[in-house]
Amino acid sequence: MGTQSEALAIQAAIADPVPKIASTPDTTVELFRGVLNSETKEWETTATVRELTGEDEEALAALDADGDLLYAQYMAALLKRSVVSIGNVQIEKRPEVIDTLIIGDRDTLFLTTVRATYGETREYQINCPHCGKSNDVLIEMSEFPIKQPKGNPQESIAITLRNGTIQKFRLVNGSDSQLVSKKATSIPEQNTILIARCAEWAEGQKPKDVDKWAKSLGMKDRAHIISKLLEAQPGPEIREVEAHCAHCEKPFPIMLNWASLLFG
Repeated sequence: MGTQSEALAIQAAIADPVPKIASTPDTTVELFRGVLNSETKEWETTATVRELTGEDEEALAALDADGDLLYAQYMAALLKRSVVSIGNVQIEKRPEVIDTLIIGDRDTLFLTTVRATYGETREYQINCPHCGKSNDVLIEMSEFPIKQPKGNPQESIAITLRNGTIQKFRLVNGSDSQLVSKKATSIPEQNTILIARCAEWAEGQKPKDVDKWAKSLGMKDRAHIISKLLEAQPGPEIREVEAHCAHCEKPFPIMLNWASLLFG
């Protein structure tokens, strides 16, 4: 998979590959949906993470050496190590809970793990692409915008199909993402998997073959469903960050991704 390898392209422009560590911020975060407590039937949304250690780094490096490991699987493995608890759920005892988190909660926990490990601010030394001189660039974790949910992520999304049928769907979670990455070889196959897995049915109404049902939908309905699922997914959005050279004063973009935030 090369998750750590993805950071090498960024590190090529970084003179000091070891970022400075700031003070550790609060390691508690509120999730958008969280985990449903099977006993109380209420959603647990307060999560606690810990900083990653050398032991974690070695374990993740060993996973990264597996060329067949998928990004979604890697992210799940990382969070199963860094997340301490979600509500009353202790992740060490129930690691499978991580796979049930919606993508927005997964990414929120990842960003909180980065904060817990490195602090609120990450400092890089980056060579200006215009003049080639080194710059100290500070990246604040708060710079990444948070997409707020349009509805209640703890509730199903009701989507009206072209024939007038109202079909309910849940938000895409980590388990869905892993399966899509593992099985789908094309965008249409990805869509089929997501539509089939995320559809929710009243008792006795679920088709015997949900994949066949998903494939039988019109292309316009399928596109509409996927659009609504993506639109409803909240969470942090990693974007290009712009810096200004202290020497030539020209602006230049810093292309960050999740891998570079953790390993850059």
